[in-house]
Amino acid sequence: MSRRLLLSLALLVPAVGLHAQAAPVTVFVVRHAEKGPEPSDPSLTAAGERRARALARVLGEARVTAIFASEFRRTRETIAPLAAATGLTPIVISATNLDSLVSRLGSLPPGSRAVVSSHSNLVHLIVERLSGVKVAPLTDVDYDRLAVVTVTGAGKGEAVVLRYGEP
Repeated sequence: MSRRLLLSLALLVPAVGLHAQAAPVTVFVVRHAEKGPEPSDPSLTAAGERRARALARVLGEARVTAIFASEFRRTRETIAPLAAATGLTPIVISATNLDSLVSRLGSLPPGSRAVVSSHSNLVHLIVERLSGVKVAPLTDVDYDRLAVVTVTGAGKGEAVVLRYGEP
C-alpha cells in the first residue's frame, strides 16, 4: 500500500462516526528534517532537503490551511517547500512556548488542516496535548515520522504516526 494511500486513509478514518463536530481539525506534526552538525542553529543537510521536498509531496494534496514552525532554521527549512507549494506563510512560535502553539492550533476553524514542524523532544507532547493520545517519543535518528492528529475537541481526538520520505 502506498504512503499516499495510507495518508489518505489516515485522514478519512478518524472522521467516521463523528456527528458532534462535522469538520474536525487535522494537524500534521513532524520533526524537522536531518540537520547539519553546526552547534547552535544548523541548516538541513542534503538528506534533510530531500526529506523536506518529500514532505511537500506527501502533504501537497492535503489542503493545508496553516503552517507552523519553531524559530530555528531547521524547522523553517523543513516546511519551506510546502509553504512555497501552498503559498502559505509559516507562523513562527518559539519552541519553548508549547502552550501558545497548542492554543493557536486549538483556535483554528473547523475543517482546518495545519502542519507543525517541531523537534524530536516535542512532537509527542504536541500530539498528546492536542488529542489526549500518547505516542512514543522520537529518538535522535527518527526523522521520518509524520503524526496525523484529528482534533475533535479540546484535548480530544485521534492520532496515528506514519513514515514518509526515504529512510
